[in-house]
Amino acid sequence: MGIPKNTAVSLGVIALTFLAGLVANSSCAQTPHPQGKLTEAQVLALQRKFQAASMAADLPALSTLMADNATFIHGNGVVQTKAEYINALTSGQMKLTAYNLKESKVTFFKDGALVVAVTDVGLAPPRNGARGTPPRTLHLRVSTVWLRKLDGWQLILNQGTPLAPPSR
Repeated sequence: MGIPKNTAVSLGVIALTFLAGLVANSSCAQTPHPQGKLTEAQVLALQRKFQAASMAADLPALSTLMADNATFIHGNGVVQTKAEYINALTSGQMKLTAYNLKESKVTFFKDGALVVAVTDVGLAPPRNGARGTPPRTLHLRVSTVWLRKLDGWQLILNQGTPLAPPSR
């Protein structure tokens, strides 16, 4: 018992499409990136640009700076997609008032960079929160992964881990 002709043709088309995708992706991977490698200072500038865009709830900047499949993991364990993160900022559900990067270290890998830093993040009470909710400052160790893509460097992952408040 063989495969019906229509099924065999469909499977052949699927296989050719898959193969064409592999060839296209491998040739793209070998194409020099228009922005090349970044320096540590340039990666940290990207990080600050992302922080400023987050505080300003700047939709166009965030859309460009974050990869479509970006993941944001907050210090309280909440995981957000790019769309959820941007929506939380632009809707007022989350309002960042400060984002101070300290003790930053950049590690490069083939097509990307990892920024590990300590940061204090200021949070205003949410627009739809309970009355009298005070502003908060979170002391976090943040890890951010930036990837070099064909259309520029983009944030693919940001994760914050709570730290004990700094001693005074």
